[in-house]
Amino acid sequence: MGRIFGLLLGVVGIWAASEVYLHGTSGAFGGALARFSGEEAGPHDGRSLGLRAGDKVDRAHAEADARRDRMLSD
Repeated sequence: MGRIFGLLLGVVGIWAASEVYLHGTSGAFGGALARFSGEEAGPHDGRSLGLRAGDKVDRAHAEADARRDRMLSD
C-alpha cells in the first residue's frame, strides 16, 4: 500500500511541476499559485507552450515576408 501511495504522490508531483513549467505560476491551476509568487493571475487561453511558440514563429515569418515584399517592390 505504501508503494502505491508513493507512486501516486510521485505522479501528482510530476504533473504539478509540468503545469508550473508550461504555464508559469500565474497561469498554472487557474492562477492559484500566483499569490505565492507575488504575481497577478494571468488569463488562461488553454493553449500549450508549443502552440504559443508556434504562433510567435508564424508571426515572425509573416513579418519577414512583409519586409521582403516591401524591399522587392521598391
